Amino acid sequence: MLEWIAIITMLIDHIGYEFFPGDLTWRTIGRIAFPIYTFLLVRGLTLTRNRSTYFNRLVGIAVLAQIPFTLLFEIYTLNVIFTLLYGASAVVLYEKVSRIWGIFILVILGLIMLPISDFTDYGIYGYLLFLLYYFLKEKSVALLIGHIILDVLYSLNYFGFWHSIQSFSIFATIIIIFKNYLPKVKIPRLFYRAFYPAHLLILYLLSLLIHG
Repeated sequence: MLEWIAIITMLIDHIGYEFFPGDLTWRTIGRIAFPIYTFLLVRGLTLTRNRSTYFNRLVGIAVLAQIPFTLLFEIYTLNVIFTLLYGASAVVLYEKVSRIWGIFILVILGLIMLPISDFTDYGIYGYLLFLLYYFLKEKSVALLIGHIILDVLYSLNYFGFWHSIQSFSIFATIIIIFKNYLPKVKIPRLFYRAFYPAHLLILYLLSLLIHG
C-alpha cells in the first residue's frame, strides 16, 4: 500500500505544480510522496539479493526520467532518483568499511552534497532523509523526532511556499510507522518502476496540449 500512496501523492503533487499552481492543496498533499519513496528505496536496498541489478535499474529509471523531468519543470537539475542513488551509494560505502571510517565517509559525502544541492532535486535534504530512514527505520519514536528536526532545520534556511509546506512531509513518516496496519494491496512491478518517468512525460504532453 505504501507504493500506491507514494505514486498517487506524487501524481497529485505534479498535477498541482503544472495545472493548478495557485492552489497549494495539491502541493501540500504531494509532500508525502518523497519520504515514502525514500523509505521504500532504503528498504529495497536492504532486502535485495542483487545490489548491482538494483542499482542498474535505478540508474535506468533516472536516465529515462531526466528529459521529461527537465521539460515538465523547466529546470536544469538532476531528478530525484539521482539524489536517492547518491544516498544509496553512501550507504553501500558505509557498509564496506569500519564504523568510524563509514561515518567519516557519510560526513564527507554530505559536505560534498551541500554545494551541489541546487543542482539535484531535494539535495542535502534528500541525502539526510535517506540516512535517517536507513539508521532509524526500526525505531519509530526516534525516526519521527529525527524527521521533525530535519524539516525544521531545512525550513530555517529557506523561504517561500515550497519550503513552508515541507513540514507536511512528516505525515509520510507517520504512515510508514503504522504501515503494518495498512491493507495489503499488490502493485505490478513494471507499472511501479515505469511510473516515475512515464507520468512526467504524460503530464508534459498534456501541458503542451492545454497550454501550447
